[in-house]
Amino acid sequence: MGASVDPVAFIRDFLEELFENQLVNGALSTAQYYDLRADIRRNPKLAPISRRLFTSSPKPILVESYGKLRVIHLREFDGSEFPFLQGLTQQSARKREGKLTCFIGHRFLRDIEDSLRFNLIHLFEPHAIALTWAGSDLGARDIFEGILKGIRHADLCLFDNLATLDKPNVYIEVGIAYALQKPMLFCEYVGKESPAFETGSMPSDLQGLLRIQYQSYQELCKKLYFGLPSFLKHHKLR
Repeated sequence: MGASVDPVAFIRDFLEELFENQLVNGALSTAQYYDLRADIRRNPKLAPISRRLFTSSPKPILVESYGKLRVIHLREFDGSEFPFLQGLTQQSARKREGKLTCFIGHRFLRDIEDSLRFNLIHLFEPHAIALTWAGSDLGARDIFEGILKGIRHADLCLFDNLATLDKPNVYIEVGIAYALQKPMLFCEYVGKESPAFETGSMPSDLQGLLRIQYQSYQELCKKLYFGLPSFLKHHKLR
């Protein structure tokens, strides 16, 4: 745990962000939302539970009303780590044979590849979603055909445009997924630019797509974590 992280504030803020997301997505009424926020703020068990979650990390602990929770550490694209609360969103009770498959498209830089894939596995696995991706950036014909096949057979797709200024191939993959009418999550980096992670802008033909804008992988992971259940439900994938 980083020295700057207050366990109590972290857990409280994380839960409140979840409640707000559920309110916006229609899963909670305004009365339920404010009741849950009030319960969290006056709950005498919050402080000891929060500290225990951090000291026991990454082992889970059973928390009343929430089930098994655990604090894990996910990764930024520069390799640094941030704490994350796992276990709040669970797979739907609806039965489905086998796993769903999500095709992942992103710029093939080692820092992005290692961090993004590591994070997404933790976010998608609770929903029984397996991840697939191409072996490298678009180039040779067999690579393009592999990408086309991967998108065609996927149940949904996620694309990240970080560091695509001089390699905008991810937008070609987005276009393929759009033409095949695949449910799609498009993650658009809007944070501080750096020479190592210069990011191209969204092509005008794709401006109408639903975008998840983020300035850090911590922000992106929260948005995906809180929004994925409603996304799957909306597209009748769960």
